[in-house]
Amino acid sequence: MEENIKHKLIKTLNERLNWEYIAESSAIHHITPLLYWNLSRTDQGKNVPENVMAQFKKVYLETVGWNMIFYHELKEILRAFRNVRVPVICLKGIFLAEAIYKNTGLRSLNDIDLLVKDKDLHKIKKELSNLMYLPLDVYPTRWHEQWWTRLCEDAQVRYANLKRKFMLEVHWHIQPLSSPFKIDINTFWENAQPVTIGGAETMAFAPEDLFQHLCLHVYYHHAKGALRLKWCCDIAEVIRHYGEKIDWEYLVKSSKVYGTEEPMYRGLYLVKTYLGTPVPVHVLSDLNPGISCITFEDMFKKRLKSTKKKRSWRRTNYLNTLAEVDGTWNKMRILLKDIFPCRKFMIHHYSVKNKALVYGYYFLRLGVALQWALFIVWQMLLYPFEVGSRS
Repeated sequence: MEENIKHKLIKTLNERLNWEYIAESSAIHHITPLLYWNLSRTDQGKNVPENVMAQFKKVYLETVGWNMIFYHELKEILRAFRNVRVPVICLKGIFLAEAIYKNTGLRSLNDIDLLVKDKDLHKIKKELSNLMYLPLDVYPTRWHEQWWTRLCEDAQVRYANLKRKFMLEVHWHIQPLSSPFKIDINTFWENAQPVTIGGAETMAFAPEDLFQHLCLHVYYHHAKGALRLKWCCDIAEVIRHYGEKIDWEYLVKSSKVYGTEEPMYRGLYLVKTYLGTPVPVHVLSDLNPGISCITFEDMFKKRLKSTKKKRSWRRTNYLNTLAEVDGTWNKMRILLKDIFPCRKFMIHHYSVKNKALVYGYYFLRLGVALQWALFIVWQMLLYPFEVGSRS
């Protein structure tokens, strides 16, 4: 903890605080273990009510135990991928907790996020099946599976081990299909560095590329109305961990190439302003897209206090990706099968209990398709720009 932050914490702890609100808010933002750790390391921690401190400690110890199981699972998955010679980059929490926080109890994990190359997706299916991981996505047709890397908005395949209750997300890109940014994922692979995570050899993003990923993550979730302070803490901890090793000049240059100045500026501005993280002033100046932070900060503060998630509408890239499919007949087949998928998909997607009623859901799906058609037209009228193709 920085000395200036420590002094502010000590001063705050001497005030009359609403600990019920603090406990609830820290749980919502997934920072209870981090809060406990910092409180326990200051003499003023005794000012915290005993029952609250006991609750914080309980969450911290549970996080330590649960994350140990996560890393054991990760080791098995990485071994399986290595068997078929698939390179892997560990993403987000599973990398940060051990390599950056240096204490796996400080950073909670909900799932395991890994990045592989899209050409290797077919290689890992059997290996994951052997580890009892089943894909959560059911494809409407085999054509969808063939074109999944261009049709899946989130650029990921989700797997679950239902017996051990683990979620695994295998990504092949770090941004959605509809993203206007021009991230070159191949450059991220070229810059990746070897690391040991959970006792297994793997790879991680270079610091500058890691910032791109983390700031984009905050940016997308903030746009959705879902923001966790945990994600801002991640950025702050990465800066403190790498320190002078960070190539700020390359970070600014690559941001301008990718068109990510705004997400980068927002993420770094927030951690400097609200977490006291040492971000060079000239970096913020170079990244500043020329927009006011007042509205953005107001939204940030409001969402920190809110427990509600807002829906966000963003332009779909579906038609653009469909255009890349070879042949008019194949395009029509995928479009029709998206609206009227197979019976197995309908039962799975809508959790149909009585299979005899499954055909009624096709009318529901047709209505949704018409709704989305109107929405796409509306979006194109509101935002008549061309979404950049992904590298």
